[in-house]
Amino acid sequence: MRAAYLLVAVMAGAGLSACGGGGGGAAGGATQTAAQPATAVPAALAAIAPGTAHTMAANETVLVPAGAVVSGPDGSTITINGQSNTINVSAGAVVTVPATATGAATNQVAARAASQATILVSEPIAGGGMIGGEAPVDGDGSQARFSGIYQLVADRTGNLFASDRNGIRQIAPTGAVTTLRSTPAAAFDGLALDAAGNFYGAGVYDDTIYRRTPDGVVKPWFTGWNGGVRPQASVRLAADGAGNVYLADYFGKRILKFSAAGVRSVLAGGGAGDGNDGVGAQAAFHGPTALAFDATGALLVNDSDAVRRVLPDGTVKTVARIPKRIIPPDSPIAVDAAGNAYVAGDSDLRLVKPDGSVTVLQMMGGLPYTTALAIGGDGRLYAGTGWSAPVRLWKISQ
Repeated sequence: MRAAYLLVAVMAGAGLSACGGGGGGAAGGATQTAAQPATAVPAALAAIAPGTAHTMAANETVLVPAGAVVSGPDGSTITINGQSNTINVSAGAVVTVPATATGAATNQVAARAASQATILVSEPIAGGGMIGGEAPVDGDGSQARFSGIYQLVADRTGNLFASDRNGIRQIAPTGAVTTLRSTPAAAFDGLALDAAGNFYGAGVYDDTIYRRTPDGVVKPWFTGWNGGVRPQASVRLAADGAGNVYLADYFGKRILKFSAAGVRSVLAGGGAGDGNDGVGAQAAFHGPTALAFDATGALLVNDSDAVRRVLPDGTVKTVARIPKRIIPPDSPIAVDAAGNAYVAGDSDLRLVKPDGSVTVLQMMGGLPYTTALAIGGDGRLYAGTGWSAPVRLWKISQ
């Protein structure tokens, strides 16, 4: 019988998140503004007057002008710039409108009630718990060995596939692990699977995207996506239903699109700015680490300290910002059928809902370093852990 580990989900009480087209973002180096005596709780969608401060109650929404400052319980601060932003906060956050902020109150600040703690179960499915770097070994459950899981994808029949250093490993619903053979020259980390059963892999030693067809033939599919220069970090991929492939370029701060015909374009980012919303090159990323599609066809991107939504036309909107959290350049993302995104930090997972609310998922005793996330054919969340932690595949369920 497999061992089971408990995960505790707690509401991110300090969470401040922003979405909308007005360019709201964390104020660099800002400190919490001393609040004026709190006003009485206004009715929903009432405007906070200039020169006053207000403490947000659960399930309350207020309107504020540009220049308003929202401070979380942990001291994290967002200064709202522009118009038509929506800032999602926890109850107890303080909204301060300076006396000089006399513009139209068109930005919304919304507070949601904290949720009850939820207990989740994390069950090891495959892998023997060896530290990364071991030679891969096929087998059932704990008899299998992984070298280092980097990206997970799922097919419609319940199988999971992991990019494992220089190969693709198939994990059946029973936990049986087998290796899909490929040529040694086609070593890749990033992995995507299209509807036709083709695998796409981002090269480890070059800037080539390889394709493995269902009959096992592996060939270069797109060469030179980074101008012929080996990327400074491994990259992750995603494929849509039309056979297009997308790449999260961390150091280039952009999302690349490769059409089914193999034509490259920049879907979003790559220009000036740092984390602002916009369309195409007018949008900016901090450092996208991973991407996955939701049910509507939008890409959700793990972007260092935020989750961003990218529409097919290149429009980028911020779903949630996660203050005081730095995502390493190998942090994954997964998106379920309801549009909930799961992202990973060094020792926890975060659940980001479509409304921008954020929940922290923590395992009692600490969560091993998570390198891969995917939603399986059964709708459950799967996680790959490794590198400096035991390399295993886990199933996470309620």
